[in-house]
Amino acid sequence: MTVPATSHHHGHAPANRRRRVLKTAAPLLVRYPAADVRAAVVVLHDERGLTAEAEDACRVLAECGYLAVAPLLYYDTGGRVFPRGNFAALEPDDLAADVAGALDHLSRRAGVPASAFIGLGQGAHLAAWAAAAHGLRAAGVGPREGPWPDLPELPVLAANLGGSWLSLCDEADAWDEAVRFLDSARTLLPDEETE
Repeated sequence: MTVPATSHHHGHAPANRRRRVLKTAAPLLVRYPAADVRAAVVVLHDERGLTAEAEDACRVLAECGYLAVAPLLYYDTGGRVFPRGNFAALEPDDLAADVAGALDHLSRRAGVPASAFIGLGQGAHLAAWAAAAHGLRAAGVGPREGPWPDLPELPVLAANLGGSWLSLCDEADAWDEAVRFLDSARTLLPDEETE
């Protein structure tokens, strides 16, 4: 059977034109460790997006035994990396949904609930906010205030988190310190307990 040239066998929909059609959680970059998973961490990228630095952070954490996921917060704006940043265009409600989606992925799909958030640059502001909302620990690498007037300021969040917050300079040993911070929060599993 031949189909006339004027008919279509598929439907058409209007172009998205950068409008959010469905509210969904952001896609995730997921890095598994080569050996057993010690714990899981959500990495929140800086204002430039899911850059090589954010991917390297996930890789380093995975090499240290952590299951690391990083949501692509710019997924509905048509890009992965923004050289000048575009965090001001992201709404706190949408960011909260993206964080919740990452946490859900870890607990339901990977079977390892998140133990902490790590934020890069302005992503540290999001990490502190998410940690406060979900009762987890957070670390910021090169932390900076984000452009969200509806969120508590980063110093207020950090003070409220107390010992559950670690601020790190963006230096060579930052990831060693971050892993020590994550390790200090781990509870011993039954097979790891000492007699």
